[in-house]
Amino acid sequence: MSTLASTIDDQFAAIGQQYYPGSTRPLVRHHNRLNTETAPSAVDPGAWDAKPRKYVVGGVETEFFTVGDLATALGRRPVTIRKWEREGIIPKSTYQSTGKDGDVRGRRRLYTRAQIEGMVRIAHEEGVLVSHQKPIKGTQFTARVIDLFKRLAGDE
Repeated sequence: MSTLASTIDDQFAAIGQQYYPGSTRPLVRHHNRLNTETAPSAVDPGAWDAKPRKYVVGGVETEFFTVGDLATALGRRPVTIRKWEREGIIPKSTYQSTGKDGDVRGRRRLYTRAQIEGMVRIAHEEGVLVSHQKPIKGTQFTARVIDLFKRLAGDE
């Protein structure tokens, strides 16, 4: 490394911001998915249910939550939940809302509180909630979640 580059790195380090070696571009640090102390979803585990959508189903007002809320509850990203649904790891959402004016392109997957709380409990029991290293397909998570959804559908 040249003397000029090391001098620049030393100056930027003294300021307190880290930069890529030999560059003035700030170093970007992302949350480590395995570090649950700093992960956004671990800051407030109850935050997933802060904004329920309420709809009347069968004459009863019911709280529903989006795929983003489910992802937060499971400590994952919404894209992961959608992938799990596509691959059959979790069943398709039982409820959906359509976009403005009934447009199906704006459909939203909706889950009940019981579905999310059940999936979180099962994920914890199967060891996939905290550890991203344990392959989800190597557990009983899928079978148990499918059973949960069937049981909850029978209760309605």
